[in-house]
Amino acid sequence: MRIDFPNLVYETAGRVATITLNRPERLNALDYSSKWDLKAALTHAAADDAVRVVAFRGAGRAFCAGINLKELSQGRIDERNFELWEECLRIIETMDKLAVALMQGYALGSGVQLAVACDLRIAAPGTQFGLPAGREGLLPGLAVWRLAKFVGLGRAMELALIGDSIDAAEARRIGLISEVAAEGEFDAWVERIAALASQGVRATKRAMREMSTMTYEQALPAYMDHQRRGLASEDFAEAMLAFREKRQPQWR
Repeated sequence: MRIDFPNLVYETAGRVATITLNRPERLNALDYSSKWDLKAALTHAAADDAVRVVAFRGAGRAFCAGINLKELSQGRIDERNFELWEECLRIIETMDKLAVALMQGYALGSGVQLAVACDLRIAAPGTQFGLPAGREGLLPGLAVWRLAKFVGLGRAMELALIGDSIDAAEARRIGLISEVAAEGEFDAWVERIAALASQGVRATKRAMREMSTMTYEQALPAYMDHQRRGLASEDFAEAMLAFREKRQPQWR
């Protein structure tokens, strides 16, 4: 299935949904209407039980260059824009799919925010990352909440307060991205992630996001609940059958 929105393309193939930001002439900078398109595409993906992985890409030479500065300078971006953006990111974090950002060129501002809402982040060697919102008199979204979980508070403060860009090698070193890979390898990465996206792996995503701020006393019963459901799942039964038959599991 393919849906061409005004600002992005939504496609499904097998168990993968791909959302491609499609404003290459603007380096995929996100305006208000782009975020409505993104929310609609995410709603499709979240409701599709056949989809196990959602991959985010950017058309042309950039993943996403951040907020649309022309709209911002003309006063056409208000508080509702930021609320809508956070609604989109929260869908990514809470949907029963693995989300992967596949980045090249520039991942600035909203590009970084979108990436850190995903579960995995793959970037081409030349990709530049930055959070310049402070230079525009704004906060870099809820990267003020998310980013330190990946890179630590000190490094997150440096990125957000100074606003200088870093390259993919440095982003990998500090834990901002999962892997550096050539753009030609992106599809292979998506296939690999899709092959791993069992009910257990997706439950692990939910558990890790839910439990990151829990005490041990809160986390233990939540973990046991997830584990009981895992033991009763079709994917667990298939994994055990595949082990006995000495083959790779085929997730339902």
